Amino acid sequence: MPLASKGRLIAELKARIAGHTAVAGRITSVFPLGAPEIDGVLPEGGMKRGALHEIAAAAYRDMGAATGFLASLAACASRNSTLPVLWCETVRPPFDMGRLYGPGLSAFGLELERIVLALPSGDTDCLWAMEEALHSHAFAAVIGELDGRSSALNLTATRRLQLAAEASGTPVLLFTGHAKEGASVAVTRWHVASAPSAVLSYVDEKEMMPGAARWRVALTRSRGGQPGSWLVEWNGMEAAFSAVARPEDDSSEREVAARHELAILPFKQMA
Repeated sequence: MPLASKGRLIAELKARIAGHTAVAGRITSVFPLGAPEIDGVLPEGGMKRGALHEIAAAAYRDMGAATGFLASLAACASRNSTLPVLWCETVRPPFDMGRLYGPGLSAFGLELERIVLALPSGDTDCLWAMEEALHSHAFAAVIGELDGRSSALNLTATRRLQLAAEASGTPVLLFTGHAKEGASVAVTRWHVASAPSAVLSYVDEKEMMPGAARWRVALTRSRGGQPGSWLVEWNGMEAAFSAVARPEDDSSEREVAARHELAILPFKQMA
C-alpha cells in the first residue's frame, strides 16, 4: 500500500475513534425506556448501562415475544451511540427458534448494519466472547442467548459479566429463554409475555390488522429500584416504550391474539 494511502487510512481510523469517544462521552449512565411508569421505578430513571440485565420468556409460547422485547431494549441502549451491537449465540442455537431474521429486527429499530453476530461453539465460549466484547469498549450493547439451565451460566459467570459491564459502562442483555431462574447477580430481571396489539384504526375493522407490538412485562428484580408489571407498546421510530392501560374486558384481545402472534415471530427464521 502506498505511503499516502496508509496515511489517509490511519487518519480515517483516528477520526472514527475520536468520533466514537466523543459520542461515548455524552452517553449517560442509564438509558431510559421512554415510559415514565417504568423509568420511574428504575434507579436514576432508566436501565443502568454498566450492568447485567436478564430477560426471560414467561413461557415457551412467549419466546418470540421475548426476542422482540430483547431487540427493543437493544435499540433503546444504542439509541445515542454510533457503535454496533454484539449479538452472541452458539453455533447450535440454545432455543429452537432459528437464526436472527434481519427484516424483523430492522422493523423494531435495530438496523442490520449495526449488528455484529458472533457464533461461538458452546456456552462457555459464548460467555467468554461477551466478556471480551465488554473489555473492548467497541459496542453500544452486548447481547447473549444462553439457556438458563446451562451449567456454564452460574453465579461466577454472571459476576464476571457484571464486573466487565461496570468497567466498560456497556449494558449486557442476557436472554435465558423460559427456564427457571438460577443464581445470578443481574441488576434487573424481566419476564416477558406476548400481548395482542391494538387494531389499526386506519384499515377496515373487519380485517383486525394488528398495530404496534405489545408485551406484558414484569420487572421481577431491580437492584436499587422497585418491581412492577405493565402492558407496554413499542414505538420503533422513536425507539421507546409506552405503558398502556390494561383493558377491563380482554375479549377483543383474544380475537386478535392469533394474528399478533404471527406479527411478533419474524425475529428468527428456521434454516
